Amino acid sequence: MKDLLLLHGALSTQNQFDHFAPLLENDYHIHCLTFRGHGENTTLLSGNYFEDFAEDILHYLLQHQLTKVSFFGYSMGGYAALYFAHKYPDMVENIMTLNTKFDWNKEQVGKETAMLNAEKIEAKVPAYAQSLMQLHGTNNWKNVLANTKTMMEQLADKPALNDTIMSTIKHPVLIGVGDRDNTATVAENLHAQLQLPNSALLVLPNTPHPFDKVNFEMLVLFCKNFFN
Repeated sequence: MKDLLLLHGALSTQNQFDHFAPLLENDYHIHCLTFRGHGENTTLLSGNYFEDFAEDILHYLLQHQLTKVSFFGYSMGGYAALYFAHKYPDMVENIMTLNTKFDWNKEQVGKETAMLNAEKIEAKVPAYAQSLMQLHGTNNWKNVLANTKTMMEQLADKPALNDTIMSTIKHPVLIGVGDRDNTATVAENLHAQLQLPNSALLVLPNTPHPFDKVNFEMLVLFCKNFFN
């Protein structure tokens, strides 16, 4: 069976795939990792976020003696998968992304980062604050918010992926996006797909941005069709 590495989104951990991964286990060797600075991964961030995440992926592959794998990346995980393919092309079979944001203009970043205020979250959405504490720890969840804010701001100033870099990624890539995603739009995902030489665009119906709102049964069908 093929090796398939699942990469989680911002503010999450590998636990994001707890209900999705079992649906693929009969067809693939499933691998998951938690990026540094998230959850129980206490490896320090250098401030060059996608370099850090690429190192996390490389370390995982070497540790598990994997020479070439397929990738499924949700949101930030999709961005990290493509960046890894740019850095280490020989270790990548193919990539499927879902609801990955590619257009990090400053106006959009301002809207996104405004929602990463820990004090406001505690006051207005205490249940979400509690879930972040459970994921990342009582003493770390605010750091995760702050680091994510800085990462977004850096992407607005200097994207880790641009059209030139994307044009050099020769692997088969399926760019997936929900038709109701107000964070990672269909338009920006289409633009990204058109820069990739060997790619296709998948628009999932009735699908917003959050991963837990995705129809997993439908997603699994598209995964199997692409990765097989």
